[in-house]
Amino acid sequence: FDIDQRKVIGDVTHSVSILRENTTRLCFDSVGLTIQSVTVNKSVAKFETTSAKLLVTLPGTPKVGDKYEVEIRYEGKPNKGMYFILPDKNYPKQPIEIWTQGESEDTRYYLPTYDYPNDRLTTETIMTVPSSWTTVANGKLISVTDAGNNQKTWTWRESQPSSTYLITAVAGEFDEAKQSLRNLPLTYYAPKGRGDRLLPNYERTPQMIDLFNKKIGVDYPWEKYSQVMVDYFVAGGMENSSATTNTADSLRDPKLIPEYPENEDDLISHELAHQWFGDLVTCKDWANIWLNEGFATFFESVWTESHYGKDQASYDLWWNERNWFATSSLYEKPIFSRNFDQSEEFDDNAYGKGGWVLHMLRHQLGDDAFWRSLKHYLEVNRGKNVVTPDLIKAIEETTHTNVDRFFQQWIYSAGAPRFDLAYTYDAEKHQVALTVKQTQKVESNVGIFSAPVDVEITTASGPKLYTANVSKAAETFTFPSDSAPLMVLFDKGDYLLKSVKFNKEKKEWLYQLQHATELSDRADATVALGKIKNDDEVVAALSTSLNSDPFWGMRVLSAQTLGKVGGPSALKHLLAALDANKEPVVRNYIVTSFGDFKDNADLPAKLQTIAASDVSYRARAAALEALGRTKSPGALPVLTAAVNSDSPDDLLRIYALRSLGFLGNDKAVPLLIDWSKPGKAVDSRAAAIASLARLDKQNKEITQQIASYLDEPYFNMRWSAIHALGARGDASAVPALEALLKRDDLSIEMVPEIKGQIERLQQGKQAKKKPAQDEEEESAEGDDDSPPQSGGSGADSAITNRLDHLEELIEQMSDRLKSMESRLPAPTQTQPH
Repeated sequence: FDIDQRKVIGDVTHSVSILRENTTRLCFDSVGLTIQSVTVNKSVAKFETTSAKLLVTLPGTPKVGDKYEVEIRYEGKPNKGMYFILPDKNYPKQPIEIWTQGESEDTRYYLPTYDYPNDRLTTETIMTVPSSWTTVANGKLISVTDAGNNQKTWTWRESQPSSTYLITAVAGEFDEAKQSLRNLPLTYYAPKGRGDRLLPNYERTPQMIDLFNKKIGVDYPWEKYSQVMVDYFVAGGMENSSATTNTADSLRDPKLIPEYPENEDDLISHELAHQWFGDLVTCKDWANIWLNEGFATFFESVWTESHYGKDQASYDLWWNERNWFATSSLYEKPIFSRNFDQSEEFDDNAYGKGGWVLHMLRHQLGDDAFWRSLKHYLEVNRGKNVVTPDLIKAIEETTHTNVDRFFQQWIYSAGAPRFDLAYTYDAEKHQVALTVKQTQKVESNVGIFSAPVDVEITTASGPKLYTANVSKAAETFTFPSDSAPLMVLFDKGDYLLKSVKFNKEKKEWLYQLQHATELSDRADATVALGKIKNDDEVVAALSTSLNSDPFWGMRVLSAQTLGKVGGPSALKHLLAALDANKEPVVRNYIVTSFGDFKDNADLPAKLQTIAASDVSYRARAAALEALGRTKSPGALPVLTAAVNSDSPDDLLRIYALRSLGFLGNDKAVPLLIDWSKPGKAVDSRAAAIASLARLDKQNKEITQQIASYLDEPYFNMRWSAIHALGARGDASAVPALEALLKRDDLSIEMVPEIKGQIERLQQGKQAKKKPAQDEEEESAEGDDDSPPQSGGSGADSAITNRLDHLEELIEQMSDRLKSMESRLPAPTQTQPH
């Protein structure tokens, strides 16, 4: 590597076999690379290049089965695929990091190769670097030898084949920590100086591997497992075979870890699951990407359920369900789709909905059949590229169950059922009649859904569970009931991806909140009760849940709902609960809820006290945000002081900077401009940029200042600038975003985000509104709270990135709410996480 020129100097040998007659030349993917020489079987070969290809002429008359060794010497300055993170005048202490990111088709930017997922290869990776550096690549470390001139040569060898987008090469200044699981070596790497954060965040990896081995029935398939955390990574994580790369944002300060119930486990378990689903078996093409991402998302829940309990897993699934329904652009698209412009444009149908489909399949098949099917799927397809019919075939061979209809409606068709429910009780017949209507618009790829649904009816004598096989647009099911129901649950425990409007009286929702055994059913009751205003009985019930529900997530949801209910009584209960609840995550959301009370004269002083001295850093951060959201008099100097204070991971500074935007005081602009400039910590800069988007909106110079950050090399900065320009609403930013869209160095996630913000600026927020039918949904889209962050980086890992996305959605959805208020009993809103 030539770091001064950000150049890679490469020598690659491909060992290939001819598969087709009349193959006279080989076509390698190669973008922006200077090819210096090519030999075939050690003889000089003819070659030519185009903007995207290297074409190598083969000697003689090749026949099927002939083998060739093609050696290519090259160099290049990659625009993407390989990234150079280097110290500069603004960040002189930045450790040197060079790392690759191949998905979806970016390996070709630093390595001439065949670059599509439908083939596989073994690799030997040899890197010569300064002696003080560390390297990581696929497979085993074979040797580290002296190369002279204060250089060392590292040789890594991966003996099992995988696809080219899973190749990884990392080099630079890293600390490391080691663990093992029996004979499997586990190594974690952090940018130099942050090694003390590795084990506190990643030490549960052996337990995850052990769990997945047992659940899947196929042992972890690679020679080692490395996790390398790098700065400014272009995604949350990347599952390179045997050597995952994750964002360094996942290295949370140990002082904050206790405040995040799941910490970074969703990211860690997601990328680990890919080592089986995505690496051991790999989608043949990007239309089948859900076979990678859906399984990895599903296994987040498998780990959560095992380690943190069923309530935590159910809570995450409940929020994922609501998040998916909140993204209207996903509804009319099937999971399996070839209708995309670029392979980079993966979406939450592959991730969130894909994971939910597997959750449903597990419930419908039963645990034993489900896990046996996955084992068979991996065993018969080990080391192969797969398509969805391969999974269907494995399930049917294992269970002798026809799952064609299931896959047709959930994978090849679009949408999910939207139910309108009501029931009556016939005292003479001792019978409950449950009317089920599917209200989704049947068109294009969306149809009427068929699924078994668990219905629980609770009377004074106890609960009884029944099954309703839903299959029509409207139908009525009858169930025996010895007396009038105290509670009727449709899809008890939430095993069907759906939204529901269930017409119940207040007393039934109160009973459900208090007595439902499943987390999701209590959560649904909380959302429904939150729509009943000025009711002391509702406030008292929510307060009881806040203080006594056994699961922290329900206590948080109750606090959020009390904030939305509003009124002096709700605030009184929240203040009392703050004194009673010691868990940092609960305290955080109680304080966050104070931001909904904008007219209480005593609250600003309370918030200032919390911001200055609460035992929970997250509660202190939430108090700063509430001061901004309530536009409290005197908030500006408090927030300014917080900006200038230090805290773990700069948490308080970041929240104070964000809160200056909520405050809406243009006097904060000079401070925010100062904190947005190069040299300040990147996450703090991103927070300042997000607030600049909200202030002095007629000032074109601010728009230009934000647009200038689109050219920075840091992923976090580009991401924040893209979203800030969209939120600012200044259409003069469109040319800058369009220019960015034309660049060839954009990451896997950035293209659709840029397009979304351009659309937002060109068409206004009306383009983001949902169809009118969405307005009636209650169960899956009921409130305007964001899901509590229990931890995890995922694709949007930095604190500021999480907040950017959240605030953008809040702004978009608030317009939707205004248009609904005259038509709905209460506004509905949902926040993705």
